[in-house]
Amino acid sequence: MSRSWFCILVLSLCAAGVALAALGDILGSYRAPSNSIRGLAHSGTYLHVLVHPRTVYNLNPGNGSVRGSWAVPSSTSNRGLAYSTTGHVWVGSYNNDTVYNCHWTTGSVIGSWGVNHDPYGLAPQQTGDGGAGTTALFASDSDPSYTWRHNLSTGSVLSSFPMPNSDYRDITYDHRNRLIWGAYGPSIFGYSVAGGGSIVASFLAPPSTSYGMAYYNSALFIGCTNGFIYRVSCPATVSVAPASLGKVRALYR
Repeated sequence: MSRSWFCILVLSLCAAGVALAALGDILGSYRAPSNSIRGLAHSGTYLHVLVHPRTVYNLNPGNGSVRGSWAVPSSTSNRGLAYSTTGHVWVGSYNNDTVYNCHWTTGSVIGSWGVNHDPYGLAPQQTGDGGAGTTALFASDSDPSYTWRHNLSTGSVLSSFPMPNSDYRDITYDHRNRLIWGAYGPSIFGYSVAGGGSIVASFLAPPSTSYGMAYYNSALFIGCTNGFIYRVSCPATVSVAPASLGKVRALYR
């Protein structure tokens, strides 16, 4: 076999391996700026990482290198992060039940609105990757276990539904499957928006406690308390059967 044909074969097998990755398979990981991750958001250009108590880091999504950082308005009790085009990072503060709309690179406050619950998890109701076509903002709470859909401009509640096991950690919205993904215990669950929060799929989370979560290009970015951010396979059509702990496709340290 010639060298060129061998290279083509290897590349084809690698591509097939990625294409065949099952729900929950770990595709890669890298170090986070801190172990105290409280939220993730993916803009395409950056992976935005909220770290306790009040810093957002803008990372290179591919390797985790830090491209910049800024302080969020509230000095404490910040949790949940979301991105919507163009250039809006949303930060939840459960200390004063407020959601802040911040500039994605400077952190300057564009606006804010109050909610009648603790905004532990935030996710854009987007129609494309990187916050494209965002029409509303999902916000979740653990007590009561609900997810609310808020108007972007005013924060008014557009709709809501109960969650079987909503938690105090971040959530994300998968526009391909129309699912909200969130951690509960040692697992990650996919909740149907159309089905009123019913569980559609689940898989065992990466090592350590999963706090931050973002969705981009059929993958979930999951920030854990062991100080790593994992990129996990999330196919365009998920199975109702829980997947086992993902196979490690690549690992970046």
